[in-house]
Amino acid sequence: MAGGGLSQMLTRLLDTYRKLEENRAFSVLLHPGVLANRRRFLRELEQRPLVMRSQPTTVEIELTNRCDLACIQCLRSQGLRPYKLGDITPEHFERILSQFPHTMNLSLNGFGEPLLHREFFTLVAHARARLPWAKIVIYSNGNRLDEATCERLPESGLTEINVSIDAASPATYKKVRRGGNLTRVHDNLRRLVGARRRTNARLPLIGVNYVLLNENEGELVPFIEQAAELGVDFVNCISYATYDWGFQNRRTRDSYRRELDAARTRLGELRLRCRTFPSDDLSWTDPMARFDCRFFWGESVRVTYDGTMTLGCCTPFKETYSYGNLLTTPFEEIWNGEAIRHNRLLTLHHEVPNASCASCDKTCKTFFDGGDERKYISLAVAGN
Repeated sequence: MAGGGLSQMLTRLLDTYRKLEENRAFSVLLHPGVLANRRRFLRELEQRPLVMRSQPTTVEIELTNRCDLACIQCLRSQGLRPYKLGDITPEHFERILSQFPHTMNLSLNGFGEPLLHREFFTLVAHARARLPWAKIVIYSNGNRLDEATCERLPESGLTEINVSIDAASPATYKKVRRGGNLTRVHDNLRRLVGARRRTNARLPLIGVNYVLLNENEGELVPFIEQAAELGVDFVNCISYATYDWGFQNRRTRDSYRRELDAARTRLGELRLRCRTFPSDDLSWTDPMARFDCRFFWGESVRVTYDGTMTLGCCTPFKETYSYGNLLTTPFEEIWNGEAIRHNRLLTLHHEVPNASCASCDKTCKTFFDGGDERKYISLAVAGN
């Protein structure tokens, strides 16, 4: 083997070891079927066949679509609502989870606050018992991390909790995450960090999220400084997802890059880990870029509280596009059914398969143009 190939292999092995050690997931080595599915999935994700032999290794199961906030980046901010609000039942959770025996990353989220589910800890424990090797994650707004909840989380079986904040000042937080309280969230995070320290627990890992919005421009660096002071394990910095419910970016390319450059510098100075950070490659905003999406091949899949299966991107959600219901149709039948195979074929030919994907595609290509659809259409026509 050439020196470069050996070096790459050793780097991958070291990276794998670090992930297993961090997530306390070495038990996956006792499950060769899970590892074999992972290898097959990675091959198919690159090869993009119409029929998948592997299962997705990242699955989101929505515990509830109820929420105690009204954040501006949520579909609720546009006056939209899920067809029906509700919580998943333990029976339905079991039936859905059992269809993903090779899952390595399980997110217990959707369009709601998971800590609102009355049987949250029971469901986490059930998931941990069924998938002892898996990384089990939640995303929370952090407003419900009271003392009792914080004391239970270190022994719950949860691998990671990500608290979405998106602001550094109380005024911006109030504007962005309506109904929440920034001081309370900071106090709750200190409480959770303290509870984990008292129990000498390694898990759950604690992270905080910052989505780049119009309203929070200029607050990423102080957000990072606050995260370091709070003692969390990592931060996530996320460019605004291309939701199909009305967001229009007002930042310029220059201001976008300046804030990210300043944040990258501050992260280095504080030696604070950043797990997710926007790439310098902004080719996804090129109006001439051809449509392409890995989610049709299982980058992740999402299942709503009532069993409806969608892709794991932010669109399409149930109100716009779905592929079937796992409580009535087996996953294997949906995953290689006519609808998704048809959309895979269109995507391979760089054709947008449905209106929801078209909205995502348009939002990407007009991201730095104020959502100017006319410019997008004229450039697209010129390209043809």
